[in-house]
Amino acid sequence: MSTNVTSEAPEWFRTAVATKPEHSSVTVHGARITYRCWGEPGSPGLLLVHGGAAHAGWWDHIAPRYAGERRVVALDLSGHGDSDWRDSYTLDTWADEVTAVAEAAEAGDHAVLVGHSLGGLVGIRTSIAHPDLITDLVLVDSRVLDAEMLDEIQRDQPEGGIPRRSKHYPSLDAALERFRLVPDHASLDYAKDHVARQSVVRDDDGWRWKFDRGFADDLTDLPPRPPSACRLSVVHGEHGVVTAAMIDIVTSELDEPARVVEFPGAGHHIPLEQPLALMDVIDDVLREHSARVGLGPG
Repeated sequence: MSTNVTSEAPEWFRTAVATKPEHSSVTVHGARITYRCWGEPGSPGLLLVHGGAAHAGWWDHIAPRYAGERRVVALDLSGHGDSDWRDSYTLDTWADEVTAVAEAAEAGDHAVLVGHSLGGLVGIRTSIAHPDLITDLVLVDSRVLDAEMLDEIQRDQPEGGIPRRSKHYPSLDAALERFRLVPDHASLDYAKDHVARQSVVRDDDGWRWKFDRGFADDLTDLPPRPPSACRLSVVHGEHGVVTAAMIDIVTSELDEPARVVEFPGAGHHIPLEQPLALMDVIDDVLREHSARVGLGPG
């Protein structure tokens, strides 16, 4: 992993990404799933799940903040980062990956999950399949879809899906020049550059993106809402992809009211746009969680 940081990065960012995580992997349903950890094994878990076409490195500047009190784990979902690709992908499989990684990393005790975009949907599915693992969930600009929304998206996809073969570039610089956030929005250049450099890999044909372009082709098991007992926080950007209708869907049947926070001026990629504000929300969630389960001040 490159730790190159652009000159305009502030000291807090430099310090965070210079904090070396442990790197490991576990096999889940025949695929090697890679992950990185900070903090002491066996400490209460904080699980960080990236969005579609992203990777665990999106959390490098956020995770170290919590390593003193938590076992912080960020994984590469299959089809992303350094993890293996599959023939097809489901939220159930990704939820199994999160659970297996949490167990292997010794982060399954009193776990809180923070998921960005697709990672939020994976978090919901994990909280449904493994309610004993995930009781507190933070969705970060996650586009929660109902059946009608899903049908509309699938009708708009090109016939035969998106070609899975990645385009190759002749050099690292050429690939980085083409790195784009989708949907695009102003972000912190130093954070964007850090994740971009971990988004490409060199093979015999040149430089290509790490993610499998077909990761969403067969994704039909979208969860409408987390379990009623789950304590939920919904963080979204003013210009992100989350709508009021989506918030109503995901919060409508909870035992306790959800925390809903809109970030003024933010788009979809909040970890790269307003990471300090996001960490303030995570701070609040962990503080309340620690007090509730008797973990001390948090």
